[in-house]
Amino acid sequence: MSFYTLGFNHYIGYSFPVSVTEGLDGLTDRAAGEFYKIIFIKSGSCHFVMNDREFILTGASTIGMNENDKIMFYNINEEAVRILWFQPQVINSIFSLDFMRNQVKKLTTTEQQDLYYMLQFLPSADSSLKILSLHTIDSTLIEYKLTLLKDLLAKQDSNCWPCRSRSYLFEILFCLARQEEEEELNGLYSYDNFSRLAVDVIYYLQSGYNQKITIERLAEEFHTNRTSLLNEFKKYTGQSVNQYLIQLRLTMASTLLRDTELSMEEICERTGFNDLGYFSKVFKKKLNHTPSEYRKLYNKLIQ
Repeated sequence: MSFYTLGFNHYIGYSFPVSVTEGLDGLTDRAAGEFYKIIFIKSGSCHFVMNDREFILTGASTIGMNENDKIMFYNINEEAVRILWFQPQVINSIFSLDFMRNQVKKLTTTEQQDLYYMLQFLPSADSSLKILSLHTIDSTLIEYKLTLLKDLLAKQDSNCWPCRSRSYLFEILFCLARQEEEEELNGLYSYDNFSRLAVDVIYYLQSGYNQKITIERLAEEFHTNRTSLLNEFKKYTGQSVNQYLIQLRLTMASTLLRDTELSMEEICERTGFNDLGYFSKVFKKKLNHTPSEYRKLYNKLIQ
């Protein structure tokens, strides 16, 4: 079984180490050892053993696996399963399997930023990073991105298909990386001086940063008033809602600028800025470079 996607419409014969499959086929294939996997389980319960530890999951979840992780399922509805296969160098060209095992090289700032998306796949990663229960909003988002990615790989309807595929992969990994942060936030909530409202708003912003979001919409969503929402959020985070939202958007925008060749217009739209002039102004103010300057400095794909 091949887990590569071969170019047939644009970049004919190009072997791209990313694919999306249905069910559990391929997990025991010898070639699977060259790939990282994200097993997405949409619903139901499952019983499995991974790396000699037994787990039972209920509801939407993901399981992240590196090339050496071993898994055996005993009870699962395969119709609810999709697997995203990818090699780590798709994220950054230096991330070979050998590098990810050893990491002897000192990383640059941008390489460290890319490694953030890969923490659950490191040999040292605990099962709490690899096995994640998903909120409904995240499950829906991941399923949607997997569908977009699978369709794009199947159709290859533009010469931008490898680049856009990488962008969907980054968005999925960004969503999964946030799950650990959410667990930390929920842990903090056990103390009285932390606000459940602020935690819920943070999670909402992290999940929907690419959508149009207003204070009025947030207040309505969380059944509160504008003043209470703003005060609680500021007290908890030290930032305004707008400052926090802009930082989220800039995080993903800088990733797409650094690691893809997507157009400025598409990056602007997919990160929720929508207006190119405003995007450039905010990016320059926060990162001391315009989006174009940042891309020229840090994007190895265009150098």
